[in-house]
Amino acid sequence: MEPEGCSDPVRVAIASLVKLINLMGAEMLVGRHRDDVDAFEQSVRAKLYAHVEGASPADTAAGVALAHSLIEPVLANLRERVRQTEAASLPPFAAPPFANRRLN
Repeated sequence: MEPEGCSDPVRVAIASLVKLINLMGAEMLVGRHRDDVDAFEQSVRAKLYAHVEGASPADTAAGVALAHSLIEPVLANLRERVRQTEAASLPPFAAPPFANRRLN
C-alpha cells in the first residue's frame, strides 16, 4: 500500500515510529526496563530507525531525523512524568532528595 503524495522521508519517519510502538508495547507487557527511564530512552533512540524499500539514503536519513524530532518531546515528557511519580511515591515523612542541600 503506497500512500499517495507521501514523500520517502515521511514514510521512513512513520515506519520508524511504528517500530517504536512495537518496542513500547513489548516493554510495557514483558519488558525488563519498566522502572528504568534511562534504559527505556536509550532503547528508543537505538531502535528509532527503519528501512523503507525504494527510499534513498538521503531520504532515509531525513525520515529518521524527522522521527527523532517528533519523539524527543515525548521522551522529555515521559521523563518528567516518571520524576513526578517518583516524587509522589516518597514515604510520608521522607525528605525529598533536594531537601538536604545547604542554602549557603
